[in-house]
Amino acid sequence: METIRNYLETMFRGLPQTEKIMKAKSELLQMMEDKYTELIRNGKSENEAVGEVIQNFGNLDELADDLGIKDILHETKCSEVQRRKISFEEVTGFLAAKKKSVILLGLGIFFCVTCVMHPIISDAFGINDVVGVVGMFISIAVGVVLICLSKAFMEQWSFIRRKPCSIDSVSLDYLKNKVRDFTPTFSVLLSVGVLMCVLCFLPTVIFSEIGGNVMDELGAAMLFVFVGAGVFMIVYAKSMKEAYHKLLKLNDNYDFEEEPVETKSYHNKSLAAFMSVYWISVVCIYLCVSFITFHWEITWLIWPIAAVANAIIRAIYGAKGE
Repeated sequence: METIRNYLETMFRGLPQTEKIMKAKSELLQMMEDKYTELIRNGKSENEAVGEVIQNFGNLDELADDLGIKDILHETKCSEVQRRKISFEEVTGFLAAKKKSVILLGLGIFFCVTCVMHPIISDAFGINDVVGVVGMFISIAVGVVLICLSKAFMEQWSFIRRKPCSIDSVSLDYLKNKVRDFTPTFSVLLSVGVLMCVLCFLPTVIFSEIGGNVMDELGAAMLFVFVGAGVFMIVYAKSMKEAYHKLLKLNDNYDFEEEPVETKSYHNKSLAAFMSVYWISVVCIYLCVSFITFHWEITWLIWPIAAVANAIIRAIYGAKGE
């Protein structure tokens, strides 16, 4: 039986380890084992039984149609693209690096969102306005550095996005277990993150009820803390989920990204170029309007309006499947 299993592994070597392939492999193994058992019962020797099983089931081209993998077999043979095999160690290394990168990205966004706390707090306690402005720009600088570091952290793994790759069955099973274990965490983080963004006004209401100018200002500052923390949770949950599914789809995806994802998300290249700097533009508009008017308690509405506008543009002009 060990000879049959080894031969089966050789037959399926080079094929993408998709769920369809794994199912076909399991079905073929069962058929080979049943045939082997039947031959042994009929008085065949072990070598004779193995030889006859291989003779009957050893041609994958003939069995592909019955197993439902003819299209995959054809695409694999016709494809001239050589896939880079990603080892199990590389898979775990990528996930560890991605987790650190996502945390840096989330913290960077948190610092950028909460940067306006410094002018608000300095005004609340009667501190020189310059201190608040300097604190705000320091917060923005720290946020930008963290965001850049998060991207640089993943640069060594850029081949996963830009080159055709594949993973083995061990890595596939490992990722499926990770996705299953992460699903409850994803739901909790996403729910709490959205809830914090929606209820970000609560600190303002609560602190205003206490009374006093200082409390009002602190309530406004806490609003941005709620938003920043909520966005951090949403970014972490969605980014890690996307990382797991990106690896899981490596064997299914016969196309790799030769151009940036943002460019492929829109049919119109001009619109794609604009959307690539969309959120940077929103940040600039937000800061300019806020500094000109100094109505921080109102200008934060730019963020939800921008998010809605982004969703509408993607829905109308985005490529299919986005």
